[in-house]
Amino acid sequence: MIVKSALFPETDVKRNKAYLLIVFVLWPFIGFILACADFKASLSKKIIIAFFSLYGLLFFINPQMDGQRRADYFEDLYSQPFENLYSSFNNLYDESLDVVEVSLMYVVSRVTDYYGILFAVYAFLFGSLMIYYFSKMYTHYAFNKSYNALLFFILLICINPISNINGFRMWMAAWIFALAVLNYLHKPNYKSLLVASLSFLVHFSFMPIVVIFLVYILFRNRPLIYGILALVTFSVAELNIQQVKTYASMLGGATASKVDAYTNEQHIEKVLEYSTQTAWYIDFIYISLKYFVFVSLLLIFIKTRGKFKNLITANFYSFTLLVLSFANISSLLPSGGRFYTVFYIFAFSSLLLYYVYEYEATKITALNKIGIGVVTLFAIFSFRLFTESASGYLLAPSFLMPLGFIENISLKSLIF
Repeated sequence: MIVKSALFPETDVKRNKAYLLIVFVLWPFIGFILACADFKASLSKKIIIAFFSLYGLLFFINPQMDGQRRADYFEDLYSQPFENLYSSFNNLYDESLDVVEVSLMYVVSRVTDYYGILFAVYAFLFGSLMIYYFSKMYTHYAFNKSYNALLFFILLICINPISNINGFRMWMAAWIFALAVLNYLHKPNYKSLLVASLSFLVHFSFMPIVVIFLVYILFRNRPLIYGILALVTFSVAELNIQQVKTYASMLGGATASKVDAYTNEQHIEKVLEYSTQTAWYIDFIYISLKYFVFVSLLLIFIKTRGKFKNLITANFYSFTLLVLSFANISSLLPSGGRFYTVFYIFAFSSLLLYYVYEYEATKITALNKIGIGVVTLFAIFSFRLFTESASGYLLAPSFLMPLGFIENISLKSLIF
């Protein structure tokens, strides 16, 4: 069988696969690069996920980040006898709604106390969902590989990267929710609502956004109404946190305790202190990205009046505006600004689809020329975060990788 491939034109498919596998076994990083360059191939996706798993296995823990807390808790679980299984789960409703991570930790802790195995499992699951989403969007991108569409595909890759397994629950839930919605926006089915509901078993805060998804299912595409709602919510300056706590207390159990933990004065002060310590250029990157995306979505509405040639584009655009309304409100709560990441996943997807199916000109737009700078800064910043938790041995040939288990070193310390 003869194929035309980006890497191996006019060559045998089996030979391509064998070559890629050999390269990956001998030097995983080189195999990963080759797999990314030929992303459409099914084996390439598996190689990328395998490399992500290696990243998790060699995960470098910064004591100041969430990974340290997970590693400590994982080690504590390992020391507990199997007889404690019932006591670990019987009060789950009162103690935690995040069933998935607790279950994963417990299962893996029955095998080993080495946190690298846990993070390898995290990376495999997280990476698989992420690659599935990219594959779906790449199918659209391949239809019209314009520079405009490429810009937003790069942003999509950077917005919720593999390094976010450091704070596994929130960002894993984001991909579960995004995939469920992605499938629904392509082909409406109520199973997607069920899958989306699984996201709040990973992180409790996804309960309200699942309700937002249900609102979309009921009212479908209403871009003008959702756009007005987004503008109104953007102008809201503050939220009555005490009222939020009152509503949560009505639900009782872990919901009330979780909301209280995220809205008490100590947590608010901690978030404010952290924000004041953030470097100015990080704020600049996120503010630039935010307004670049806002203006891009607004210009699309002005040009199309909310009417699109492609139904999938119309679906994504409407849902994006609805999620933006939720992100605007949630950002008024401590740590609630994280839902802008969920918004960005759909915003970048919408903009990619627009430039694939709706925008006929081939040259890059004036706004997107400005956006190149924003994308470049954001990509560099995302890579910089990746180096914090990536082992330096991740780039080494496979025969050197075991040294990372003896004395690990971060990629950051090698590069910067």
